Amino acid sequence: MNQLTTVDFKHTVPFSGRVIRVCADFGASGNFLSWSATFYIAPQFFEMTGCVQRAQGETESQTVVSSIGQALNARFR
Repeated sequence: MNQLTTVDFKHTVPFSGRVIRVCADFGASGNFLSWSATFYIAPQFFEMTGCVQRAQGETESQTVVSSIGQALNARFR
């Protein structure tokens, strides 16, 4: 993996309306983006990791944010 990039964003879980603040680092390796995200749900911090294939027509950041959003939605369904 080369240089890491950081993205911060808020994600709203559609089923509950819960807003989660996320900080994620990601890096490219071939056609894949590996990410590591930290998020806070009172009173604890949690971490999640994942890997996603680059999406055509999206920036790397958009692809990572979408992947993390899907993981959070699945986790808090």
